[in-house]
Amino acid sequence: MPRYARLAVATAAVVGLAVPTFAQNAATAAADPGAAAIAAATPPAPAPLPQNPAHVLKYLSPDDLDPATLLAPPPADDSDQQKAEVAEVLRMQQAASQARRDQAVWDDRHESSELWIPTLGPIGFDLTKLPATTAMLDAVLHERDAAADVVKVYFGRRRPWTFNDDIQVCEAAGKGGSKVRAYPSGHGTLSYAQGIILAHLMPNKGQLVMARAEDFAESRMICGVHSRSDVRASAILGTTIGMLLLHNAKFRPLLDDARAELAAAGLTR
Repeated sequence: MPRYARLAVATAAVVGLAVPTFAQNAATAAADPGAAAIAAATPPAPAPLPQNPAHVLKYLSPDDLDPATLLAPPPADDSDQQKAEVAEVLRMQQAASQARRDQAVWDDRHESSELWIPTLGPIGFDLTKLPATTAMLDAVLHERDAAADVVKVYFGRRRPWTFNDDIQVCEAAGKGGSKVRAYPSGHGTLSYAQGIILAHLMPNKGQLVMARAEDFAESRMICGVHSRSDVRASAILGTTIGMLLLHNAKFRPLLDDARAELAAAGLTR
């Protein structure tokens, strides 16, 4: 698709996309001079969008999640806004209590449906007893993975710790992890995508769910791996994924099974 041309060019070297060689083009011209003339006058089609085979959208369409139309670009490197965001991350880390830092570490290690356990666990949200709900949330995670692969590569934003060595990183990979997949936050995208759906299924607990989604995303700043605009963008992308899945016919059986299961467990009241 033309809208993905820029992404394809940016990632071709990383994923090893095959491109026609000069020799192949010359052979085509020799075989059919007319075709060669047409090809010379026609702009080449963009390379196909590279996808991680483990992270291909199953329910949504790439058109639904086009980063060029869904999100504004992040602040430019060395801009005043970017510098202010890096400073904010450092201030948040310095002001955070030990308990909040510990939560950020826990949140980093639980990028899954388990993220809801601290908030919903005390009211009976036991994933071991909710297989249909777990399957539905896992499907949301998979869609998030596929969407994040595209959007993060498209923007290629640097992590805040790459601008200031004083920023600490609680991510498991530390500063050996990716430096340029900051926009948007993948954790935040997940919490908002799953949160929108859980709030829909458990409306009486909707505010509790969405507060947890926001707090989970905020942990990424305490963790030193995302800035404020990364977290804001994750709210947009995650909410978009969640709302689209709520109205997706292919996803509906998973949604209906989870709704029935949560009702039987008394979690919809």
